[in-house]
Amino acid sequence: MSTAALAEASGLQGSQSAVYSSQEASQPPGPSQQQPLVAAAPAPPAHPPHRGWLPNAHVLHGEISLPGSRYGSLNQDFVATQELHEGGYLRRHPQSQCYMTVVLDGHGMLGELAAREAGVAILHSIRDSELRHKQLEDMAKQEVEAMIRAAFLAGHLAALRVFDNAPRTYDFPKGSSMEERYVLGVHPPTGDKAYTAAHAGSRMLEFGTTATLAIVQGTSLAIGNVGDSLAVLGREEGEEYLADVVTERHFGWDPAERARVEAACGDSATVSQDDGYLIVEEGRLRGFQLGMTRALGHRLLSQYGVSSIPTVSLHKLAPEHMCLIVATDGVWEVLGSAAAVKLVCDALAEGHTPGEAARQLAAEAVHLADGPVRAQGAADNTTVSLFVFAEL
Repeated sequence: MSTAALAEASGLQGSQSAVYSSQEASQPPGPSQQQPLVAAAPAPPAHPPHRGWLPNAHVLHGEISLPGSRYGSLNQDFVATQELHEGGYLRRHPQSQCYMTVVLDGHGMLGELAAREAGVAILHSIRDSELRHKQLEDMAKQEVEAMIRAAFLAGHLAALRVFDNAPRTYDFPKGSSMEERYVLGVHPPTGDKAYTAAHAGSRMLEFGTTATLAIVQGTSLAIGNVGDSLAVLGREEGEEYLADVVTERHFGWDPAERARVEAACGDSATVSQDDGYLIVEEGRLRGFQLGMTRALGHRLLSQYGVSSIPTVSLHKLAPEHMCLIVATDGVWEVLGSAAAVKLVCDALAEGHTPGEAARQLAAEAVHLADGPVRAQGAADNTTVSLFVFAEL
């Protein structure tokens, strides 16, 4: 089914403007609620005020964040989507709307706060960048790379500030059978901040978050990411839906990442041959393990090869491209990229909105994780941000 047919099936007809976006990035999603889908603008006038002025009808959006079952009601994911320009600006300047979405997956105590603060900071940085006055297609690759790296630095610093403002008490993992109240104090052997609970003991305060940013304007797509929250471009080829992964997964099994960590850390950190985890071998974090080699917000693990510098890539969208899926590993642990694209496109073809299609994908991932092959309580936090390309 063509992109135009998908758009019509999901409620977009002709040149009607039906762009769907989330609530403001400063308002984090609830742990088990779908973000509301809000029609952003009325249909454009029959005779645009400027020659070449484009309606925003070529992109639709939906998103969802589910807590899964692994951590009770605790959801450490964060997702937010914004349009860069207001309608008045587009009427004065003949260019396409610019859409930004960011998906983050926090880990460690306070990981949900790190994800939220970093996500908000990334979007704010992009909004204040040169992209406000330039079109993505006109920016040199070096300019885009510098813009996205600056945004991720802002996100990294925002996540680090969570450490300075850590709450005195913290219930973790919220809503699970293992939930305990932790009190902030000092880790006796090292003097670092730590949370201590009656039964679980003391846990040094160290947290971080993955981050994946996607920027779409016209037929230009820019991606930046750290960690393992991946982005996939879905396309149609004959009777098949195919998928192209447009992010890098940063973990120890990647030869380039492994070489980078070894060069930076020597023997102080190693990579597990079994699962690609980074393992700290010496110092006050000895024994710490992390499933990725790049992330934002790590105050201590940054000394052991965990980098906050994103991988950035640029792509040109074509008529065969139907959707972009940005999702946390709750999806990718149980679904292949092509299967995810097929599920989304089938839902759209049945007349579901992008928000409903995103929900179906996330719900299917949770179901598969908790299904008969896996144990109940295995489903991770699961978040999906979906762009559907109706006209290219």
